Amino acid sequence: MVSLFSTEYVSEKEIRFLRVLERINARISLRKLSTEYKDIIIQEGLDPNGLYSLTELLRSKDLVYVERIKRKILKATEKGVENLELFPEEKLVKYLIEKGSEVYLEDLRRDLGEKYSSLAIGFAKKRGWIKIENNKIYLLNKGSLDIHKKILREALRGVSLDELKEYEEIIDELRRRGLIYIEDEEDVLIEISEKGRKILREASERIMISRLNADMISTGAWRRYILKEYNIDAEPPELLYGLKHFYRDFLENLKDIMISLGFDEIVDEIVIPELWNFDALFQAQDHPAREIHDSLILKAEPADLKIYEELINIIKRVHEDGFDTGSRGWGYKFDPMKSARMILRSQTTAATIKYLYEHKDPPQRAFIIGKVFRHDVIDSKHLPEFFQMDGIIMEKDMNLRKLLGILTQISEALGLGRPLFKPGYFPFTEPSIEGYVRIGDLGYVEIFGSGLFRPEVLRIAGVKYNVGAWGFGVDRLAMAVIGVNDIRDLYTYSFEKLRRMKIASSKTFYR
Repeated sequence: MVSLFSTEYVSEKEIRFLRVLERINARISLRKLSTEYKDIIIQEGLDPNGLYSLTELLRSKDLVYVERIKRKILKATEKGVENLELFPEEKLVKYLIEKGSEVYLEDLRRDLGEKYSSLAIGFAKKRGWIKIENNKIYLLNKGSLDIHKKILREALRGVSLDELKEYEEIIDELRRRGLIYIEDEEDVLIEISEKGRKILREASERIMISRLNADMISTGAWRRYILKEYNIDAEPPELLYGLKHFYRDFLENLKDIMISLGFDEIVDEIVIPELWNFDALFQAQDHPAREIHDSLILKAEPADLKIYEELINIIKRVHEDGFDTGSRGWGYKFDPMKSARMILRSQTTAATIKYLYEHKDPPQRAFIIGKVFRHDVIDSKHLPEFFQMDGIIMEKDMNLRKLLGILTQISEALGLGRPLFKPGYFPFTEPSIEGYVRIGDLGYVEIFGSGLFRPEVLRIAGVKYNVGAWGFGVDRLAMAVIGVNDIRDLYTYSFEKLRRMKIASSKTFYR
């Protein structure tokens, strides 16, 4: 038998790769091999993604020549892909032809849009395709952008800049327009060596195999191959057994704790009308949080709220003048049409107030753990979607003292100990309380906001008894408990991080 690391013999895969290189018979890049020659690679039973490792093996045996190079690659942007069918100036030409080769500027801007029209006019005028006189646009000639589109198509597959040197001016134009960009890329050039060609000629005597099958033994074909040595010192591969994702585990344990404390779980939609997300919670319609830069408003038909006509009338009166609550309301003209706008919910309190409206009689204990959506920029502390846990409790003798006792129960069940309470402010509760617990080196961390629903909110829900309400930011709670400093790590793909945080999550609930 030969040594496992012998350079005199090659594996069957290496022979197949050498066969491909001999067939091409020229120096070629690995990138080109795995794309343009992909079919040939697959026909030989090779993986296009595994060519680099095969190249390194063949290089170590001097069976190929290898050269590492750096070059500039053209790539298409999203905007470039959008222009593959028609550039703005081509769309303008098409529009003018349909309209009889002339059109008023105001008609063009109305039909194509102000911004798009200005862009199309600018480029078409520069190319000499149109002229503008007396507030009208006239078509002079059609022109062609076939070369521009050819370059865009080449950029889609990542062509080398060297291959398109003759189109330097067009490439510069496409770059200025943001349709393409240039990226530095490292590549490997490979070519079969004379020694590689010799090995191919003697392939039947030199192919190394690591497994025998019944046919090889019965026919004696095994004698034509070199049998690869077993490396008895090699460690077996580490087998990672499947585990539930640590954050999913955290959420389910949190749910189990709430159910064990006598709470019913609420399940609700994530796409809801503003009626439940804001109006029913006595949040004014001119509040900044209801603008498009904060809330995610859908391009969708308004909700049909006919069955809530009576509720909307009550909300209208409470918002405008306080109705019969003793409040002065917000003092503005309430617009029922805004109540019907569909949004991605920004708070799970929307689900608890709807539940309260449908379950007016005490006692009621309910909670929801669900996703909410905000117009936030992603960083170590913020995500545009995250989990919240909201809860409510309504009983005939409900008061602030009882609410604080329930919140202490929840905190202790989470393994966080007794919380410290501090007065706070929240839009739908009065009085309002913030809850803090000490977590490791982080010190005291706010884990919830709470309070008793305001009289205006109770009037809207049609409830006659005090209601205690609270909300946990679950993502940040998990970060503090499990020891994560970056919120994005809650959704990591790293096996190492996943297993470390699985252990931390388990200790939280099973210590």
